[in-house]
Amino acid sequence: MVRKNEVTMELHEVLVQLEEAGDASTRKIYLNNGAKEPLFGVKMGDVRKLAKKIKTDQCLADELYDTGILDAMMLAGMIADSGKMSVDQLGRWVEKAYCAMVSERCVAPLAAQNPQRFEIAANWIESPHEQTACAGFTVYGMLYSHIPDDRLDLDQVKSVVDTIERRIQSEPTYLQNAMNNCLIMIGIYVLPLTSYCLEVSRRIGYVKPTVKINSCNIQSATDYIVRYAPRTKVKSL
Repeated sequence: MVRKNEVTMELHEVLVQLEEAGDASTRKIYLNNGAKEPLFGVKMGDVRKLAKKIKTDQCLADELYDTGILDAMMLAGMIADSGKMSVDQLGRWVEKAYCAMVSERCVAPLAAQNPQRFEIAANWIESPHEQTACAGFTVYGMLYSHIPDDRLDLDQVKSVVDTIERRIQSEPTYLQNAMNNCLIMIGIYVLPLTSYCLEVSRRIGYVKPTVKINSCNIQSATDYIVRYAPRTKVKSL
């Protein structure tokens, strides 16, 4: 049944709209941030507008994601029904995530809403596939920024911090940045571990940015934790 104000669209219709909304400058930005052909270069604000028109449509989301077109994959994440996505289906999605935009901004938010989210993150961070591991650390960061400290297993959170410290210097660039971001999220949102995260971040030092644009890209986790901690928990994932 189609809900009121919900627009039912076919795959080809959506792809046409995405292609028409694309522009060369946005396309270049995405390519510089790890995306690859095919893509249209649609601003994420415009993708969100289209997602609001479509609302939730898991079948269409699967079709869009399978195209391998960046803009379509991002839209898929916005219209997917996280409540209907199984662990196996999320696993198939993350295996197809070829860049951080898809793994961290499309797949990770869906995984963070799954009842088995902690198990998913624990498995993904051990994956040899860089973007799967990136998604896993992103899921952890999202969960730690949302769940109240008194409901967290602080020993488990600390073990993630220790994993980051142990592995970060030997990992590829995108995974280093995902780990560093996770450390920052723990440091500013999980107050009982803020001091410990600062100690670890100082030992780690700076990590190489994925795209060096300005001074904002070369700050360490220490810089962010000192500047932004403590932060109020995020209300929704």
